[in-house]
Amino acid sequence: MSRQLPSIELLQAFLTVAKTGNFGKAGEQLNLSQSAVSRQVAQLEARLDSRLFERHTRRIVLTAEGRSLVPVAEQVIGLLCDASHMLATVGRSFSLRAHPTMAARWLIPRLTTFYGMHPQVNVSVDTVYHRFPDFAFESIDAMVAYGTATWPDFEALQLWEEELIPVCSPALLAGTTPQELLKSARLVDSSMDRLDWRRWAEYYPDSTGIDNAHLTFDTLESAIVAVKCGQGIALVDAVLTDDELRSGQLVRVHSGRIVTGGRYTLVYPRRVKHSSGFSEFLEWLGQEAGLDAART
Repeated sequence: MSRQLPSIELLQAFLTVAKTGNFGKAGEQLNLSQSAVSRQVAQLEARLDSRLFERHTRRIVLTAEGRSLVPVAEQVIGLLCDASHMLATVGRSFSLRAHPTMAARWLIPRLTTFYGMHPQVNVSVDTVYHRFPDFAFESIDAMVAYGTATWPDFEALQLWEEELIPVCSPALLAGTTPQELLKSARLVDSSMDRLDWRRWAEYYPDSTGIDNAHLTFDTLESAIVAVKCGQGIALVDAVLTDDELRSGQLVRVHSGRIVTGGRYTLVYPRRVKHSSGFSEFLEWLGQEAGLDAART
């Protein structure tokens, strides 16, 4: 059957002649001579054993067989064009899994810059963070992991190491001093174990009061929102709250900081490192992380 199928060049020549109604105009569109187009149509007619055009002195007219072939040729050529485009863009799209807070506060706002530099690359962001992906079976190409783990079986790009600083809203600080506020204000926790404020008490004893109330959440994002609403003081990642600190929506209430040992790291299988699209993203992400490290 494969020997009987006409080539795409013959179908394209036929369709162009059918639409222009002229061998010469079809040749101009196809960058071929009039005689070359005529020969291609004749070859298609021979292959299909059907007459596709009635040839008159001044014009050509589609036969009934030719008219029935037009939509078929359009569909075949259209499908081939779609497939060609799909293959051309393979590797220009990739999926990334990231922590919801990190994605919302750091990654997604910066993607505007990335798309401005690489408009042909598409990034899908997955925030199902509770599970490390199985790169062999899931449609995830990379993950921004948080923690102290190392990744000997994967490529890894460290973005930044977490440093926690105490912040509050300017309104909460009005009329008092940072020292007085730390002694009396509600301490906002971003994890149910209240680990960060217990660490703070070890590093900076007597900086807080002996009976501060606590407001506890299970995510950093919730804690940041609560603090911006004036509900207390939270220990927050300096990088993830850089915009609020620079704009004055949050203010720092102590010069101390806690280096938790936690790191935000881009982890990915070696096979995707040089793939088109991801390689551009990898270079850009490293530059963005470097700029943040220098600023903070």
